[in-house]
Amino acid sequence: MSWSETSRAGRLAFVAAAFLALSGCTAGPLYGDRQADLLEPGKATPASVRGHVTVAPVNSRAEQIVRNRLIFLLNGGGKPLEPLYEVRLTAAGSEGGVSIESNGGVPTASVYTLSTSYQLVRLSDASVIDTGSRTISIPYDIPSAGGRSQRFAAQRGAIDAREQAGEQAAAQVELAVMSAIRRKG
Repeated sequence: MSWSETSRAGRLAFVAAAFLALSGCTAGPLYGDRQADLLEPGKATPASVRGHVTVAPVNSRAEQIVRNRLIFLLNGGGKPLEPLYEVRLTAAGSEGGVSIESNGGVPTASVYTLSTSYQLVRLSDASVIDTGSRTISIPYDIPSAGGRSQRFAAQRGAIDAREQAGEQAAAQVELAVMSAIRRKG
């Protein structure tokens, strides 16, 4: 066998292996319609329920950050007129120092961790169709000058980390909710 024949055989083997590997791929657009949706007209799709998902009221500031962002992601910020699903949230955050200045014992870096749990409820029959949890960790700096921490900068860093963690958690919950609606309708 010559080099060109070996190379051609290798290319054909690679293409065949790629087709074999990708034949089981079931990925599709999250919000778009697929052929399966056209064959099952009664099944809810993420695109059809956009604007019909309510988010239950919450109690804490961490939960409120997640809830506000989730309402925006699911409904464009508006209140759903005829909700078909409800998302029930719980969230709790904690802060921990991860780096301490050697000569003064003052923290120089910290991490805010937000743990969020959710339930997706179909309102027509009050059944829970999905549950899950997500954990987000956001690091932030605590600036210091001369061995003393700068309190305002440290507080602002913690607030920004809480907001960022809440927004990231909401984005992950939104993807999970829409995937569950697509799978279980």
